[in-house]
Amino acid sequence: MKPVIKPTVPHRHAGYHELIFLSRGAGSHTIGDEKYDVVPNTGYYLGLSEVHCWDFSMIPDGYVILFKEEMLSQYPNSFNSLFQLTKTFEIGDSDSQIFQILETFHREYKIGTSPEVLAAHLNLLILTTLTLSASARKIDSTLIDQLALFKRLVNEHFADIKNVQGYADIMKTSVRKLNSICKGTLHTNAREVIKERLLIEAKNLLTHTNSQVTEIAYALNFTDSSNFVKFFKQQTNLTPLEYRSKIKV
Repeated sequence: MKPVIKPTVPHRHAGYHELIFLSRGAGSHTIGDEKYDVVPNTGYYLGLSEVHCWDFSMIPDGYVILFKEEMLSQYPNSFNSLFQLTKTFEIGDSDSQIFQILETFHREYKIGTSPEVLAAHLNLLILTTLTLSASARKIDSTLIDQLALFKRLVNEHFADIKNVQGYADIMKTSVRKLNSICKGTLHTNAREVIKERLLIEAKNLLTHTNSQVTEIAYALNFTDSSNFVKFFKQQTNLTPLEYRSKIKV
């Protein structure tokens, strides 16, 4: 982590997951439209392309790991468990096992260790993070692989495929089974997972671009802007313009 307190502009690291472990610092960390207090010995997880920004009031210290999914191609358990991580979690004190792993990981990265070895360090870090009491949602292990695949497909196709049947067809399963997977793990149905991802992208575009509502509706493949406005208001009780106005106050 860079030892500076200059606020960052909202940004995303397209195509990357991000793990952050802070041992020192104060201020705020905004992920999407949720703001979290920055306190020492706190971890954060950002999924693919999530928008975030920092506003530090005290110089931070810690580690940031950006990685693409292919880094975990040899570690499917870690890859499939990523979505279990909560956005923020307590790490423990600065002498905890997590920071020892991070120090070794960073040292190996700095000396140019092979990607295979770095992937092994990343695997160990993720598995250790998952053991922290507040870092991961408890999910039936028998459903992890199926849910991970569904979440990955939604992240890739949310703008093009908005119906559950489309994902069920790709996964060669039934709508009923896909809903059962989501109910048993996330306590919601598959349709809500799709809508949630679509809403996140809509909020990102309204917050971090100057695009018109009609342009956003087009980018998200709605048939017209009125359908987009209807969808957004059903999810937030606000029109897109009301939401944009509210967050810029």
